[in-house]
Amino acid sequence: MTTTWAACATATPGPAAVLRLSGSNAWDIVQRAGLPVPAPGTAVRSNWQLGGARQLGGTGQGCPVLVWTAQAPRSFTGENTVEILLPGSRDLAELALRTLCANGAAPAPPGGFVRQALANDKLDLDQAAAVLALVTASDAEAALRALIRLRGDLGADLAAVRSELTELRARVEAGLDFAEEDGVAGADHRLIRSAAQRLGARLARWQVTADGSEGTPVVCLVGPANAGKSALFQRLTGAPALVSPVPGTTRDPLEAPWKIGGRTVTLVDTAGWLDRASSGLDGSSSGLDGSSSGLDAAAIAAGRRWIEHAALVLACSAPDARLPESDGTWQVVATIVATKADLGAPDPRAVVAVSVETGAGLDQLAGLVAERLAHSSGGEPRQQRLLASALAGLGKLADQPPADELLAEDLRRLTELLSDLIGSTTPDDVLDALFSRFCIGK
Repeated sequence: MTTTWAACATATPGPAAVLRLSGSNAWDIVQRAGLPVPAPGTAVRSNWQLGGARQLGGTGQGCPVLVWTAQAPRSFTGENTVEILLPGSRDLAELALRTLCANGAAPAPPGGFVRQALANDKLDLDQAAAVLALVTASDAEAALRALIRLRGDLGADLAAVRSELTELRARVEAGLDFAEEDGVAGADHRLIRSAAQRLGARLARWQVTADGSEGTPVVCLVGPANAGKSALFQRLTGAPALVSPVPGTTRDPLEAPWKIGGRTVTLVDTAGWLDRASSGLDGSSSGLDGSSSGLDAAAIAAGRRWIEHAALVLACSAPDARLPESDGTWQVVATIVATKADLGAPDPRAVVAVSVETGAGLDQLAGLVAERLAHSSGGEPRQQRLLASALAGLGKLADQPPADELLAEDLRRLTELLSDLIGSTTPDDVLDALFSRFCIGK
């Protein structure tokens, strides 16, 4: 990347502005613009005679600035870098940028500096996406998760898993190519299953489990009609909801932000469609009241779409609207919450009992949700798809590895998926789509 880019790296107006130049010619451009270039890693004060300042009524004394430099490759972008600190006037920052561009710099595109860092191996693709997640974080928890990704933890895990899969693939292919040679054995399917289970568990903690339209995790309330879901939704979010003793009042899913400590989640109230023992999260119930009306079917389908993209499902069970017995499915796909705890004995399967009337258990419920979502990590939809595909592939290998010929191909596809996630084989159009969402100056 030979172009030297310039942009304001901070929001204006403000107390101060930081202009950044990054590229092989950054130092020459700054000198031509009339500024000193200090030794790398040091800063120097100066008065900058910006172009046109006298014509605009300036005194000729220049704009006070602080100039700092970093030398490639020891900079964030991996390029020669100059940062100029000046007063935070928007007009002043624009004038300074015009001066730099008049002396050879080019206006940085959205995400230009992060893309330089990616090209120079200063960041991997997930870390680049984490910068976007950090600058667009809606709350403290989202910012913390972005910082964890920016630290490179996900990339390190992906690289380690990819390395082990590559080694397994080499063993399988060696067994195919040299099956008749002494000392070369075929694939050990027990080893493959064990490794797939272990590696799948390692990746699962990074799985991005359904973000809402603004990148917040989705938590769904499901359960029988009249289980108190709408009342709980209203109490937790403060959003209006139609609460009635008549079963089946809620038809369209309701959604609203629910703040849990420093984090915001999207809470969704779905229609009561789990009223029969045969009902399940697959939407197999014949209707809210046992019928097969089109309205009921539409309500079920709408709820199911939310559930399919939920980070957490809270199955509500009330003394007067008990959740159907289950063969274990509920324990796998949902967390059971005993609602209306003030009306009678709570469901023994529940992990927490709450009462909207008395407020009992609501703090415990918030803490439980925060704990369950602690490892969920915001990410790009593309990352979600790739990681889900990798986990599905590992799940198949853990269940029953195929014949060695197909096994080698499956392992190859898995390593390619992880390479794409890491960013080592990412096409330019994917990068263009990612960086188009960045703001200028990042």
